[in-house]
Amino acid sequence: MSYTVSRLADVLADSVSWLSVRTAAAVPGPDWVSCADLIAEQQAGGDPTYSWRAAAAADYARDYSIEPPVQVAAMFTLMWYVQVPSLVAGVTSAVTGMSPDVSPSSLAFKRHPLAHYPAEVALLSDEVVPLPTAAAQLKDHTKAFLDGYEPGVKLGSLQRFGAVDDEVRAAIRLPDEAPYAEDAAAAFEVSLEDKLRTSCCYFYVLPNVTACSTCPRFR
Repeated sequence: MSYTVSRLADVLADSVSWLSVRTAAAVPGPDWVSCADLIAEQQAGGDPTYSWRAAAAADYARDYSIEPPVQVAAMFTLMWYVQVPSLVAGVTSAVTGMSPDVSPSSLAFKRHPLAHYPAEVALLSDEVVPLPTAAAQLKDHTKAFLDGYEPGVKLGSLQRFGAVDDEVRAAIRLPDEAPYAEDAAAAFEVSLEDKLRTSCCYFYVLPNVTACSTCPRFR
């Protein structure tokens, strides 16, 4: 079966209830974040995710009545960013064996105004790519972001790159029917048998918060 990017957008939206997906010829508006522009700003020495992290940290400070450790907002912002290409590639590949282009120039997103995670995604390219290409694009995209991500606290390589594995593994598991799940897992080099995450969100450091059941601290 042949697929268009529009059809893959529908597959993604049908599989992820909280995500709005559209196709577009360009970044849809001023409230949207271009993945390519964000990475370019990081590579030029800027910190384009600062306000994003600050908004999340302010919420944690209000909700938990403490000055939250820097690593909490830093890690959530990292996970939220890499989730964008991971969801697009992981979900569509698991269902169809194909993916939209997930290189930085082909994706944009809009954050939820209150919860801060990317709640809307725009697919900017009309190219549909096979699994090996999607895996290479995801690797290159996330590495470009992670190599330039400087959130003011040390995050080791296992945390950084483990988050990509965690997000794409979760994405492959999301669809109710995923005939290509095993093929996708092999292409993205993740195991669907893993029960625990590789990376940690650090949410457990906030007052009266219990570590989630998939926390790598339980290894």
